[in-house]
Amino acid sequence: MPRSAEVPLPAATRRLLAALQQGAMTPAAYDTAFVSRLRLPDDPKVLAFPQTLGWLLRNQNPDGSFGTTLPIPKEKLISTLSALLALADLPEHLQDGLAHRARARALRFLYEDTGNWQTGPDTAGFELILPALLDEGRARELPLPYERFMGIAAQRDAKIGHIPPRLIYNVATPLLHSLEYLGNRLDVEAARAQLSPNGSFANSPSATAYFLLKTRDEQANEYLAMLLGNRGDGSVPNVAPFEVFEIAWVLYNLSIANQHPAEAQPLLRYLAQALTDDGVGVSREGLRPDSDDTALALGVLHRYGYPISAGPLRPFEGIDFFFTFPLERDPSVTANAHVLEVLQVVPPFPRQHVIQQKVIKYLRDARVDGDHWADKWHGSPFYATAHAVFALLTSAPDVCQPALNWFKNSQREDGSWGWFSNGTPEETAYAVQALMAAPPEFRAGLKETFRRAAAYLNETEAEPVIPMWLAKTVYAPTEVVRSAVLSARILLARGDHARSAD
Repeated sequence: MPRSAEVPLPAATRRLLAALQQGAMTPAAYDTAFVSRLRLPDDPKVLAFPQTLGWLLRNQNPDGSFGTTLPIPKEKLISTLSALLALADLPEHLQDGLAHRARARALRFLYEDTGNWQTGPDTAGFELILPALLDEGRARELPLPYERFMGIAAQRDAKIGHIPPRLIYNVATPLLHSLEYLGNRLDVEAARAQLSPNGSFANSPSATAYFLLKTRDEQANEYLAMLLGNRGDGSVPNVAPFEVFEIAWVLYNLSIANQHPAEAQPLLRYLAQALTDDGVGVSREGLRPDSDDTALALGVLHRYGYPISAGPLRPFEGIDFFFTFPLERDPSVTANAHVLEVLQVVPPFPRQHVIQQKVIKYLRDARVDGDHWADKWHGSPFYATAHAVFALLTSAPDVCQPALNWFKNSQREDGSWGWFSNGTPEETAYAVQALMAAPPEFRAGLKETFRRAAAYLNETEAEPVIPMWLAKTVYAPTEVVRSAVLSARILLARGDHARSAD
């Protein structure tokens, strides 16, 4: 088998790079339900996008819920509420047996199976979105256990109580991505000024559909029609476009496997052009810059030989850590890990060491049980822990040793890693990436670990991607996940633990 410098570019890598910028992301029941509530402007009895109702009816979970099948109660709750409202709003001629049964099953789930709603990871904007959905349920006199959720209004008020009410109409705040939290308080004309050039509110199909429930706007309607036309199955994702995020994470994963293909150059130029002095967001337009996408873009450009500086990260520096967005409630482990990776490779600048130590301290203190990390942007701690290890291996190796042992001891009998009921190729890939980055003396004792991981990844090569990333809903950026798995398979092949990834 060829060694590291001689391994040819896998055909899978070429296919992956060719697929980028098309926006491969799993469907979002929450957003699709919002779109399904829209009607033709000249006939309120006709669905504007009837294919969305078909998708909802085909994709209700066996327990009556909508959204994720993983034990992430907050996402199941808002997705099911959103779908229930869509089903309750159907024109009378569509209230047939199928829709009626779906509505009844969703009501039963919400009444009987949401007692655990406060457990598990949070989703973005949850404390804003849930009260708005419950208010709509009350207005329709839906029989729901409203008293169960009484505390959520206080959480909403704590989140936005210090924010000027008109801020959302004057600043490109992340609140635009959850515009629907305003319920009946939307100032339609003031909001219209915040429409992105692509026709969306902060690249959110649900926020855009919510706006269209209140008014007409051809540009916003075209945004949703384009999404549905491109996807073809009647669904919409939770965010679109997201090409900067997709490109940066895919190239990052490939670089971990020492893959720097010439085919990546147009994508790298795109990242370089998208990056501004204020950073970059998930896309060149729609959502404001954030530290996570900014750091990943900078890190990828550096790994592929582009000159970079720390300047675009400065807007995100806080007292004790780097924040992802202004006004966020909790910091992100992986955003800070990605920032630290950049701080360690940029040309020297004043306070560089002090800032690095601040981030290292934050990551050290953020550990769970002293040996791993969890993050707000991913449901599995295997993602957060791998990315923290990448950042800390050179600057704080003592922090990494417990994490590497945690990875080693967490492998399942079938060779996989998984935080929920079963192992997954994605989580297995993160474990392999982290363990392959470990010091040689540690890796020397992992031959059987790697052999089992390689066998598992080869056996599950054709399995569908399981959504585990966290935003307003649970989702999967499909090509990003595939790039992580491909990266792990290339690393294993180079280490003689598996067949070639070609």
